Amino acid sequence: MPKIGRKVLGALHPIPQDSPEMTRLVLFDIDGTLIRTGGAGVRAFARTAKAIHERPGGTDSLRFHGRTDTSLVREFLRAHRIPDTPWNVRHFLDAYVFLLDAELRRGAGELCPGVREYIRSLRALPDPPLIGLLTGNVRLGAALKLAAHGLADEFILGAFGDDHEDRNQLAVIARDRANRRLGRRLEGREILVVGDTVADIECAHHVGARCLAVATGGVSLSDLLAHSPAAAVESLEEAVAGTILGAGEPPGGSTDWEALYQAGDTRWDKGQPAPGLAEFLERNPTLKKGRVLVPGCGRGHDAVAWARAGHQVLGVDLAPSAVADARLRAPSDLTGGTVEFAVGDFLASRPVKPEFDIIFEHTLFCAIPPGQRDDYIEAVWRHLKPGGSFVALHYLQPREPLGPPFGVTVAEVLRRFGTRLELVGHSVPASFPGRHQRERLFHWRRPVGAIGKSGS
Repeated sequence: MPKIGRKVLGALHPIPQDSPEMTRLVLFDIDGTLIRTGGAGVRAFARTAKAIHERPGGTDSLRFHGRTDTSLVREFLRAHRIPDTPWNVRHFLDAYVFLLDAELRRGAGELCPGVREYIRSLRALPDPPLIGLLTGNVRLGAALKLAAHGLADEFILGAFGDDHEDRNQLAVIARDRANRRLGRRLEGREILVVGDTVADIECAHHVGARCLAVATGGVSLSDLLAHSPAAAVESLEEAVAGTILGAGEPPGGSTDWEALYQAGDTRWDKGQPAPGLAEFLERNPTLKKGRVLVPGCGRGHDAVAWARAGHQVLGVDLAPSAVADARLRAPSDLTGGTVEFAVGDFLASRPVKPEFDIIFEHTLFCAIPPGQRDDYIEAVWRHLKPGGSFVALHYLQPREPLGPPFGVTVAEVLRRFGTRLELVGHSVPASFPGRHQRERLFHWRRPVGAIGKSGS
């Protein structure tokens, strides 16, 4: 099965657009998602600690990212052995919002990219969802920050840091308030949380909701993707209301890979080995030489890279035209290594015994429909010798709403493969342009002496 690119799949099987029936509630975080205040809140906290409790620098050790205002106040009070009574918490927060207002008047910061356009696109849907807030800011603090940027009237409900100090419980509160407004109970999949921290992803998962993670608040895209949001973007400029909520939904039909090769429509083919593979081979020069299988080899660039590293390589692909091209392009100057290509179905082939020391794939798993992914893992098990390595470069999520047809998350990879293989390690690899931080390299090993479902 050939490797998959973004744009070619969009023409064949567009990812389903979200619909009013699917998404009934969108909840936005504020700091780092909607607004970057330039540290106004942090400065207001520090000024409050000094003014109320005579603790200059008393908030320097606090970690603000993804926290609720109430939990931050309690942490400050406990750290300085001040009783964290409801009155002391309220007294601190009352002074804080006064000083926050003063800080925002000095400089309100800036809107994050694409915010107004994304909210506008949500409202333009045929039956727009409720748009609300899920923020650790106390209610008055949230109002001050939003008003400073003309966003105060965009949100009709929400949950705030003075509703509960636990962010996960804020998700429950926001959902329940939406339930009352709609007059029915929302299912988790009908809710989208938009946020910039791991805490936002976790609170979405807490209520079974999806999360659109945005890398505008200081957490890298790769770190956000490691926690398996439904979708991740560099900023809301990349988000399209009509498609982003459908991320990971299976498209209908099947792809005729042979027809694409015959038509020359192979934009996923970059004409060279995957940068992540080149990096892996360079960092593992002592990797034991042996037989390597590259399923979904396409025109064979990755297979040739393994052969140049001194291995005996077999590349397999469903498309005869891809295999023919790979054979024509295969170099003859492979010192110490060999490469062959064959037409075949990796999932269907059943060797008498495991015959490969290494299996390598790049963006093949994301081409496997979710219902067949256990079959894929079984195929890896059948072909890989005990003690052998399975090295996989997964393209987690596309930058555009077109491209891998089936979503892949770090959580799914660890869950599915971890039942059969031992994890050696995983990392964010070098990638082709446009895929930076969106790929993850996993190195697995088949245990020696373990018996799998295949009876190997």
